[in-house]
Amino acid sequence: MRNPSTRRMYRRVERECHACILTSSAIHRCTVRDLSLSGFRVQRQDRAVLSLHTLVMIRVWLPGISTPIDIDQAMVRWGRGNEFGVEIQSISNGSDFQLAGFVERTLQSSTGWDEAPGQAVG
Repeated sequence: MRNPSTRRMYRRVERECHACILTSSAIHRCTVRDLSLSGFRVQRQDRAVLSLHTLVMIRVWLPGISTPIDIDQAMVRWGRGNEFGVEIQSISNGSDFQLAGFVERTLQSSTGWDEAPGQAVG
């Protein structure tokens, strides 16, 4: 059984989005998947190695949103092969709002749920 203190705080959505990771020395093209309000799974398109606890900036192009969102600071939490996980450390209010809306719409469309939270049905 999983320790309750290690459960995820936010639900993840399984979508793939184009993104770029900016490190202190380079820009890397990548794909972001398993999005949540607290972090992402990232698949690199190159062979660059990012060490644990490396701080990066991320620009993500979310489907259906005309401008990309910027994650001002994210920390590498794990890595396996060409994939790694990042935890969001800092994000602007505007990008956070867009990410939250995207996650909510994706969850609603996957469950068929169309009512706003707190709205009575019928």
